[in-house]
Amino acid sequence: MKRLWLLPALALAGCPTLQPPARPQLSSFAVKVEGVFVRAGGRPPLPVVSRCQARYGGADNVPAEVKGTKDCRYEIPLGEIEIDLTATALDVAGKKIDTFNGPVSFRVLPGDLSGGYSGRWAQAVLGEISATVKSVHQYSEVRVWVEDAPPRPIYDGGALVGDPSNLPGEPLERTWATGASAPIYFDDQTLQSLQQPDGFDNRSSPFVGEFVQVGKNPESGELLLQSCVDDPLRDQQPALMVVTGLDPAGFFVTDISACRLKERTMDSTGAIQVRTPEPPEACLATLEDGGTAPIESTDAGMGTCQISRKDCATKAACEHYLPGTFASMFVYNYNYPDGLYEGDLLFTLAGSIQEFTSTTQLVFPSWSIADSVRSHPPAEWDKWLQYARPYWIGGRTCGWDENAQPFLTDQLCGHNRRNLKMESLESALVTIKEVRFPEVFENCDFNGDGTVPFFCESRDQDGNWIWTSCDFENVEPEAERIERECTQDCVLGQGKHAGKICSELSTFKGFGQLVVEPGPAGPAWAGLDETLAARFHLGIAPAGIPVGASMRLAGFGAGVEVAIVCDQYARYRVGDDTVTAGAADALLEPGNVVRLTLGGTDTSVAFAAMGAAASCSVGENTRTRINTMTKDAIPQLNVNCRTDDPDSQAALQCQYLRGATFEVIGHLRHVQPARPRWMLIPRSPLDLCCHPGPGLQCPRPIAKCKQ
Repeated sequence: MKRLWLLPALALAGCPTLQPPARPQLSSFAVKVEGVFVRAGGRPPLPVVSRCQARYGGADNVPAEVKGTKDCRYEIPLGEIEIDLTATALDVAGKKIDTFNGPVSFRVLPGDLSGGYSGRWAQAVLGEISATVKSVHQYSEVRVWVEDAPPRPIYDGGALVGDPSNLPGEPLERTWATGASAPIYFDDQTLQSLQQPDGFDNRSSPFVGEFVQVGKNPESGELLLQSCVDDPLRDQQPALMVVTGLDPAGFFVTDISACRLKERTMDSTGAIQVRTPEPPEACLATLEDGGTAPIESTDAGMGTCQISRKDCATKAACEHYLPGTFASMFVYNYNYPDGLYEGDLLFTLAGSIQEFTSTTQLVFPSWSIADSVRSHPPAEWDKWLQYARPYWIGGRTCGWDENAQPFLTDQLCGHNRRNLKMESLESALVTIKEVRFPEVFENCDFNGDGTVPFFCESRDQDGNWIWTSCDFENVEPEAERIERECTQDCVLGQGKHAGKICSELSTFKGFGQLVVEPGPAGPAWAGLDETLAARFHLGIAPAGIPVGASMRLAGFGAGVEVAIVCDQYARYRVGDDTVTAGAADALLEPGNVVRLTLGGTDTSVAFAAMGAAASCSVGENTRTRINTMTKDAIPQLNVNCRTDDPDSQAALQCQYLRGATFEVIGHLRHVQPARPRWMLIPRSPLDLCCHPGPGLQCPRPIAKCKQ
């Protein structure tokens, strides 16, 4: 038996003893957030949501220790914030390591670090780190991470950027130890927070690439509430996400309770970005019967601003609000959303944020339905949809200035990328009125590749603004120049298409897009655009033109197209600055809009009232353009028609189409490469109505507009 034990003993005696590798002393970091601040404007503390402000009697009274907790969340910030933090290096036992002096890097999740490399790392001193981290795009439950790791590379458009001299020297060894702060709570996402840009750029959402959820399911026992500091009537109201339209590949949704937002006119540097702000909200006085009436003069007493609820003597004391709320989105489902109906109310939406042609959309989506309206009687199918009223797009929304001299880009509605008026309405229901469809479809695709170059604004050698190639660095190939100038002349109605409405044919065939012309300036009651008074002239108000008198509106130039309209029967005549109108001149019926192109010596339009005092207007047509698409919603409407078609019925329908003006409702989509860049997408034939031309009818299947 002794021999049997001897061999194993000898074998063990010959094996070396292996020591385990030394464990790194550094194991983690204890991270503490000391404060969250707005980077601009003197670094004030980041505001908390309105319900927390109300709980403590105002933003200034909120204790610092409750800010960022679950019951007192920070607002989702626009732009950069700064997070002050301290961190302590710890060993495996959770004790401080005084010997750690290496560089550490930061992460903020969810969110993105901002700035260069110098703000993305800090040097530990005797195991302690103190730093300020710059970040953007925070929402929901946020943590700040400290890592014994190199700062992550900075990419822009797939290219590595940043100054590598601002990176720390790499130590010989990295432990990759990490530590995270306790949660910092920011407000939950809403459709508005997903859509609202950080600055004056309408081309993208701040949260592109993020997976988000908007809304809460009922089993959570919570509601997604609005935080509306500038809109008390909607503050702390539940979010109400309504399906406003279906699409072959998805659907549109609008949060009808979203906060109305004050219009920012200057950027963070103080540079003016909006030269024509929205008009102020109404100042309303309370009447004895409990109703309200607008206060227009200082001697009418005190009232209350309609949205902000501030005290006011006139509306000049009230705030300016954007036309939209940034609270609409297209949900790209890749196919028709079965089981969903127009007007349905949703509990939740979830998916990834993507930009497609600068329209923000939700992809790989999921949703839950709160109220399927088709379970109700038909009379209640619009119980939610009725609150998503289409907004009328006029010249001010398109971005025009308040003057009678058009700027080059006024020809294309919403062309400027800094236009947040249009962006606030993206994917929402909007309407345009007195619309005329193309008279000409011009094929500018001379090489047959299915595309044409788009054009951009630039300055010539004398500093004048012109339309030219969008490649500002290279010489434009001759073939592209010919196609671009053809497209340019067609879309803008210039060159051989001067005075005409033209749409490029290959774009229409390939994408279904066609160019239309919204109505000229004039009073809103006549369906015209009165958003910029300098673009049109009103008759003498309030008395109007007395019966038997002739009055003229002057100051126009030769070749200008104008629209004239009166609220009572009147005679009119075009001429020079001495022209008068009388009983022998053309009769203008009340509300009937007549378009005229002034001749070489014409500068004025004279009116004579018939039977009752009349208020008349003469409005210029700046011939602006916007895109629409009717092929999916109204395939029966042949917009690329011929008045000389061999088929007499087709020719007649084309005559009806060309002779009419239309009111169009649709979802507003941003198409950055297109010219024009914004497009209305109707949902069905019910989204169009027609004002037939003299002696004509509406084209099938469009109904006549209600008067």
